[in-house]
Amino acid sequence: MFEDVRIVIFCVALSDYDEYYEDASGVSINRMMESKRLFENIITHPTFEQMDFLLILNKFDLFEQKIESSPLALCDWFSDFNPVSSRHRPTNNSNSNNRSNGRNHIGDATKAQQAFHHVAVKFKRLFTSHTGRKLYVTQAEGLEQESVDSALRYAREILKWEEERRPTNEFSSYDASTTTDH
Repeated sequence: MFEDVRIVIFCVALSDYDEYYEDASGVSINRMMESKRLFENIITHPTFEQMDFLLILNKFDLFEQKIESSPLALCDWFSDFNPVSSRHRPTNNSNSNNRSNGRNHIGDATKAQQAFHHVAVKFKRLFTSHTGRKLYVTQAEGLEQESVDSALRYAREILKWEEERRPTNEFSSYDASTTTDH
C-alpha cells in the first residue's frame, strides 16, 4: 500500500500541550502525550522502516499566545523546559554581533521559539532512539497558506536531498551471479 511513499509527514498541534480529552473509559489524557504515543507507534511500524519523516509542529500562532500564560511544563514530557531570558533585549537598530547572519542566540529568542525548539528536540531524540535516523522538523500555522506551503516545500527539499544521496548507478544492487543465459 505504501510502496511508492518516500516520506511520512506527521503533524502535531503545538497548542495541545496543556489540553486533555477523556478516553472511552473516562480517563483524562493529555493530547500531546497522545500525539507522542501515536508518533511512536507509526515510526516503529515496519512499513515505515526506511522512510524519511517530517514532523510539522502546527498551530505555532496559538502556541505563541498560549505559552505566555500556560507553562509548557504542564505536559509531563516537557517538565524539564527552562526558558532562558535575556535582560538585554536587542533594539531594532542594534548592530550587535550576537545577531549576526540573522540568527538569534537563545537569549534573544522568544519563549515560544525556545519552547518550539524544546518540543522539536524531544521528538527528534525520541525518533532517533527508536530508528537511529534523523527526524526533520518544521513549524506551521495551519490556517496561514504560506506557512503550509513552506512546510510542503521543505518536504520536497528533503526528498531531493535523499535522491541526491542515493547511488547514481541504477544497477548498484544488481547481482550478476543470479542471471542465467537462455
